[in-house]
Amino acid sequence: MEKTKTSRKALRGLIEDSLQDALGHLQLPEPNKKVKKVLHRDSKKLAAIFATAIKREDKKKKKAAKFMENAVKGKSRKNKKSKEVKLEKQEKLEAV
Repeated sequence: MEKTKTSRKALRGLIEDSLQDALGHLQLPEPNKKVKKVLHRDSKKLAAIFATAIKREDKKKKKAAKFMENAVKGKSRKNKKSKEVKLEKQEKLEAV
């Protein structure tokens, strides 16, 4: 599994650039300092949201891959627990 770690700073830069580009194509006056400040703040918030979403997706992919590996190997929680329970029952019977 390849590592795809994206920083919030990189995401913020991408989002901010795309927002400025999109606003540049509209017929609006030149953005002043206040507009740039709002764009920067909003791009920060969006980057944080996207970063958490990317983390969740990666976590789900890893979990699914691990599940598939364990399924192929024949490992599961039920088998482990049932073996332990069987061993305990046998020990109790032998003790009696």
